[in-house]
Amino acid sequence: MRTGAQRRATAGWLAAVVAVLPLAGCGQERWEVPPTGPGEVWVVGITYPEGDWTPCVEDESVAESHMTADMPASRAAATFTPEADEDDVRRVLDCLDRSLTGGDVSVGVTAQRDDAG
Repeated sequence: MRTGAQRRATAGWLAAVVAVLPLAGCGQERWEVPPTGPGEVWVVGITYPEGDWTPCVEDESVAESHMTADMPASRAAATFTPEADEDDVRRVLDCLDRSLTGGDVSVGVTAQRDDAG
């Protein structure tokens, strides 16, 4: 079980992630996947997700996923493994595109977490 401080840290992190790059286009290349640098991983955020989208973030390339505790969830995020490549991110984005009936998706990068300390 997470402590109050851990929940607040997760909520703050999740709010920052979801604000990264809101995308709402309808072109052939719907989402621009930014490049990652050393020590960075991709993260996909969803605001007000609707539909059967949760299997999309159960992809083997996703290291962890979180959603807010409010119901229905107002925010969700999936952080990718350091080994994930752009094809993995696009596979999850394509799944979300097919599965979401509402909500906004964003994709960005974040510093890789060091859980050893």
